[in-house]
Order: sequence, then C-alpha cells, then structure tokens
Amino acid sequence: MCYNDAMKKQYNKRRFPNKYRRSRFGGKKGGSFFKRFFAVLGFLILAAVLALVVMFVLEVAFKIDTPLPPDGIFGRIASMMHFEMVTSPTPEPEPTLTPEPEPADPFNGEIEEIELVFPAEMNYPYLADPYCFNGSIICSVGKQFDRTVKLFKLAEYSVGSKSVRELSVEAMNDHLFFPVFNEKWLVYFDAHYSVGGGFICAVDRTKPDAEPVIVKQVYIGQPRIRLSGDRITWIERTGSDRDKIFVCDLNSMETAVIQFFDRSDYGTSMPYFYGDLVLWAAPGSGDSSVIKSINAETGAMGEFDPGTYVHDPAYNGKYYAWLDAPHSPDAALYAADTASDPVLIARGVTEFGISDKFIAYGLDGAVFIYVFETGQSYRITPEREEALFLGVSGGTVMWMDVTSRERDIIKYAIPPL
Repeated sequence: MCYNDAMKKQYNKRRFPNKYRRSRFGGKKGGSFFKRFFAVLGFLILAAVLALVVMFVLEVAFKIDTPLPPDGIFGRIASMMHFEMVTSPTPEPEPTLTPEPEPADPFNGEIEEIELVFPAEMNYPYLADPYCFNGSIICSVGKQFDRTVKLFKLAEYSVGSKSVRELSVEAMNDHLFFPVFNEKWLVYFDAHYSVGGGFICAVDRTKPDAEPVIVKQVYIGQPRIRLSGDRITWIERTGSDRDKIFVCDLNSMETAVIQFFDRSDYGTSMPYFYGDLVLWAAPGSGDSSVIKSINAETGAMGEFDPGTYVHDPAYNGKYYAWLDAPHSPDAALYAADTASDPVLIARGVTEFGISDKFIAYGLDGAVFIYVFETGQSYRITPEREEALFLGVSGGTVMWMDVTSRERDIIKYAIPPL
C-alpha cells in the first residue's frame, strides 16, 4: 500500500466512522448490549422469585391471604411441608331478588276496593264484624251513648245494588256481635256489656216473622260462632279452668260437647266448620299439635298432624291453614294439604281467613291474599291505606280502613281468581 492510499483510508475512517464499525450484534458493542439485557432480565426474575417466596411465607407463617392459589404448586409444596395455605372464600353471586308484588298484581286494590256506605239517615257511625254470603254482607252497627259505643243493630248490604237495609232483630242485652248467615239461618251473639256473657241466638230466615231463638246462654266470654248448613259450633269457657267445644243442630236445638280442655291453651283456639266436618286443634306429640275432625252427620273421626303447634285451624276441603301461636305478634301463618309439607306463608300474622282459592290475612297494616294455585302472596289494599283485616267469607275479603279514625269505614274486595 502506497502512502497516498494509506492517507486516504485514514481520512475516510474519520469522515465515515460507522462504515468501519463492527456489527451491532457481533463486535464489542454488541456484547455489551447482551450483558445489560440479561442483567436486567435476571434482576426481574430474582425479584419475582423473592416476591413469591415472601407471599408463601406470609401464607404459611402469618396466615395472611395472598394471590397465591392454595391448589397450585405452592399449595403442594406447603402440603409436603405440612403447612396450610389460606383458602380465599369463593365470592358468591349476588342473589336475584324477586320483586314484591305490586297492588296491581293480580289486581289494583285502589280501584277494586269498595266502601260499604250507609245512608246518612241511618246514622250508624260504628260498624263491626262483617260477614258475606251469596252477594250480601251483614254487619253489626251502632251508636255512642254516654261515651259508650253500643252495637245494638244488624244491617244488610247488597254487593250488587249497594243498597242497605236494617234488620228487624232487636238486642236483648247490649251488643249484637259476630253475625253469620246462610240461605236459612242468621246466627249472632247477643252480649252483655257490664257482666259479660250473653246469648247465642238464631233466626230462621225462611220465615218472615220469625223471632230470635236463644240457642244457649253463655256465662263467660263472647264466643265467635261458625255456621254450616243447619249446624253451628263454638268453644266456650264453662268453668274456671274448663273449655268445651259445642255443636248444635238448629232444627232440633240439640247440643253436644265434642271436646273439652282443662287448663289448656287449646281452650282459646276456635273450632272450624266445613260442610259436615268440625275441626279443632288438640295436643299432639311434644310441643306440636294435631288437627282433629268429626263428621257431624256420620260421627266419623279424622286427624291431621302438621308437625307444628296449631291455633285456630281452618279448612277448605283440600288445604288446611293455621297459626303456630295464639295470636301473638310473632305468630306465623301456615298452609298445607295432606300430601305435602306445611308452607310458611308469613310471620307476624294475628288474623286470617280461608276461601276456596286463597287465604286472606292482615300483616303490618295491610291485607294480603295467598293464592293456592300460584303459591304467591299479593297485597290487595292500597299502599296509602292503613288496613285492619276483618275476615273473608263468600270469596269476599273485608277490612277496616283505619287511616283516619273519625268514623268506622269497612271496605271489601273480591279477588278475580
């Protein structure tokens, strides 16, 4: 190489330095890059391993939950070392809430409810004990005398025409309570105001001029009567400690005792009449009860064991209903047929009634129905209204509107089932 060529080469090297550098990945500069890369990678791996080790120690030594899965490799290592890792609870999905039925389901109570309105000239501001049969409602009505309210008359209201008439029945004592009726009989309790007790009375409705007949004199309490066909049943305190269930044939006025209780809570549980069948609650095994029955026509006995305590049993030919406590604030309402276990309908129920297709009951200032076909409860009184359940009969649910207590307001509705 001549001097000029050597000088030219040196000149070009200074002018174009990259041309004479080694490959980025093959010379000294490439080796330096790989060293830095693997150093950083090693540091990251070491940090990750240290983090896993720290979490493992936290799990097995301090029982602190970490993201390490207890069923992974660290879980197997802990098991081999006879340690336990913290098991994180599996989050449960939020339950899907079933919305509570609105008053419009199955019907709008605010639209369907009807007030039992009396003509102003009758001037009976106090009402009680409505009972419905075949499109008519009979209830007790009265006035105030010297700061004492007396329900001394009975009035009949037509569901179809909305007309009202006063019945000719006169009180022999002070109050006419608990009227029940069918196509032939009107039965009620004529009660003493001051001394208690009174008369169970019956009127033959097929005779226009029939006078009330005293079926039985009652000395203690004011029993509510159940009517079916030509027979009635009731429970009555007949001594300081004894209660008896009576059945009476209104045609013959023959009365029989079918059950008695001595010093027993069952003496406060009402019997029930369905067709020829009289039902009542009686002691079972332990703290549970049985629902006993007798056919008033044939004398045949029956028994149903629901497995709970029973108070005020009712029956519609297929379903039984009852409370599991004697009208206490925490009492629960149950229903069952003989082929299935009891169904808890609601807690906090003190009064209820049964119909062919539903059970009606009061709860927290409202009236509900439990429909057998759907197994669901529906509110039938409007949200704005405070209601006191009064009963169900003839497929008609009745209650007192107590939103305002300026006067007694009885309302009713017929569920479209």
